[in-house]
Amino acid sequence: MPIQLGTFIGRHVYDDKLKSEHRNTAPCCQFIDVSKGKEVKKGLSWINTAEINAVMAQARQCHTKGRSYRIITPYDAQRGMLEKALKASKIPWEDKVFCVDSFQGNEDDYIIVSIVRTDKIGFLAEKRRVNVMLSRCKKGLRLCVNRAFLEGAAKDSLVGLLASEIGESAWV
Repeated sequence: MPIQLGTFIGRHVYDDKLKSEHRNTAPCCQFIDVSKGKEVKKGLSWINTAEINAVMAQARQCHTKGRSYRIITPYDAQRGMLEKALKASKIPWEDKVFCVDSFQGNEDDYIIVSIVRTDKIGFLAEKRRVNVMLSRCKKGLRLCVNRAFLEGAAKDSLVGLLASEIGESAWV
């Protein structure tokens, strides 16, 4: 993973015992503010349609530029909706969208993350699982999330701390 992420994860998850083998020192994280997005319960899971649109914009950009990427989300309902959106847009969809737990041990050049939640912290309270979500990229990480939520209820989560540490320059 890029040094910026490796250093952050090493400090917040592994007590500074994690060392990055990559030499990629360029800024690698972007936060896409989905300010109008709202979490909606779907069965036992959650979706956020505004985030689906934001993720699709990132996926189109990666696809157009020929970048190797995967999409990760904590919620299976969101995963299913993202897969349908890729398919409808005629963007390769097979082996592209995963729930966090099923992607453990895998990586790709670019990872696009759909956080989904905008009210309750939910999945973001689970540090080990969030670590998996943040540590899967080789070159770049794009996180689609409601900024007010990340700076409020989720500010002490790993994702909130990452956004705070990187600062304003990471927000799109």
